[in-house]
Amino acid sequence: MSKKFAVIALSLMILAGCASYPEQVRIADNVALTSYENAAQQNIDFGTARWSGVIAEVSNKTNQTRLEVVYFPSGTNGRPHVSDQTKGRFVAYIKGFLDPMVYQPGKSVTVLGELTRSEIGKVDEYEYRYPVIKDATVYLWPKLQDRVEVIETWPMMRPHPYYWGYGPGIRIRTTTKQQSTTQGPVHVDNNKQNKVQP
Repeated sequence: MSKKFAVIALSLMILAGCASYPEQVRIADNVALTSYENAAQQNIDFGTARWSGVIAEVSNKTNQTRLEVVYFPSGTNGRPHVSDQTKGRFVAYIKGFLDPMVYQPGKSVTVLGELTRSEIGKVDEYEYRYPVIKDATVYLWPKLQDRVEVIETWPMMRPHPYYWGYGPGIRIRTTTKQQSTTQGPVHVDNNKQNKVQP
């Protein structure tokens, strides 16, 4: 009985992990993913990839858009953990048009698609080999915003108009939370070519 319970619990944990990603970039439990590190270091050009990062450049072609992304490892929900260190860049090709005013450099994305042959390009004057995801689906993460929260108040020395004395003070905490997405974040659906959904 306990073994059966353990199997059920494990299955629920796996499902919960998959469900934490946005719907547009979810995959089935049995789909194996190629890590960015393996693709970049071993020049792997096949398999399914789901990587997150920050947009560096967007370039619209005749029938597709080239998205250059600075890779950052993702959390359990897929949002990239942005820091001052990165393991590299990758390129994603999306069918149709992506508005550069929406997909601006600096915005966070998660990309899902099939790997294909890498391409050689340049970052400034530095020659760079990009792992490439073709026919990609892109999830554009909503912005994060800071919230200031009052933790407690206490008396503190402070100047009054005519004397120094004790008055009320506050201690605050700043936290970062996800911006409201009542209408949902912008994303591209491969099944709806040339359309950007709000």
